[in-house]
Amino acid sequence: MFILKTTPTFERGFRSLTKRDSELQEQFIKLLDVLRVDPYNTSKQYDIKKLTNVARGEGQWRIRTGNYRLRYDIFDKEVILHSFNHRKEAY
Repeated sequence: MFILKTTPTFERGFRSLTKRDSELQEQFIKLLDVLRVDPYNTSKQYDIKKLTNVARGEGQWRIRTGNYRLRYDIFDKEVILHSFNHRKEAY
């Protein structure tokens, strides 16, 4: 199991998005369950991708749910959540 941590940037963006869309909260909770167990996507069941040309600490990984992207980094057994944005704003 991995430990999930958030950044202040992530928390601001997440609060802003979920105020408007309660269904998005449910999708996000499912994503958290996935990241706790398999953030590297070894099972190939989820749309997780390692981003190229992104420095460590800036969200090297992303998981997709609908039109939203969650960017995160993995350090040992910790998953650091960096941003949760609409796909137009995610990169």
